[in-house]
Amino acid sequence: MNGDFLGKFLGNQNRARIVRVFVLDQLGVFTVTQMAKRSGVGSSATAEEIKALEQLGVVKKAKFAIQVGKAKRVVTGKQNEHAWSFDLSSKYAVPLSKFIHEVSPVHYKTIMSVLKRSGRLSAILLSGSFVGDPTRPVDLIVAADSLNESRLDSAVRALEPTLGREIRYAAFSTLEFRYRLTIQDKLIRDTLDYPHVVLLDKLRIL
Repeated sequence: MNGDFLGKFLGNQNRARIVRVFVLDQLGVFTVTQMAKRSGVGSSATAEEIKALEQLGVVKKAKFAIQVGKAKRVVTGKQNEHAWSFDLSSKYAVPLSKFIHEVSPVHYKTIMSVLKRSGRLSAILLSGSFVGDPTRPVDLIVAADSLNESRLDSAVRALEPTLGREIRYAAFSTLEFRYRLTIQDKLIRDTLDYPHVVLLDKLRIL
């Protein structure tokens, strides 16, 4: 492939959102409709960007996998719609994945700004997909006083197009969060014992 990859790649916000979905869900398979919904990009623009990314060698056409008992198998029959996945065999796969995760901190201020409407925040932990490890139990832990759970849920859902996937989160009152830290709660330990980001620590205990 001739030409400068980055020069072709770094074109617009729509492409950035779509690439983020593919990179953060590398085993996922998406139709244009599914990608448009996940990324928050219009269907026609999504189709154009996926075509461009396929030509660049970033994504490839793929088949859906179905669950059969405890195993998954790939559907080999004809699908009603074309679908694509991140091309893990591409020479760009590793550097692009690293790039996406390393530039994520530019979104930290946005996360703080959106979440602060949910209550008097005392602690925010980022894990899971935010740090490139979707095997962790949650992506976000929030501790706050006077927490409005409805506002928090709306705030988290508003962040999902930016991250490119569903955000798994847990929320606690400040008192309960302190208690869970004290008793070495499994969820908290499974977050703190692995790569994570402390976005806020007013308690000064993290």
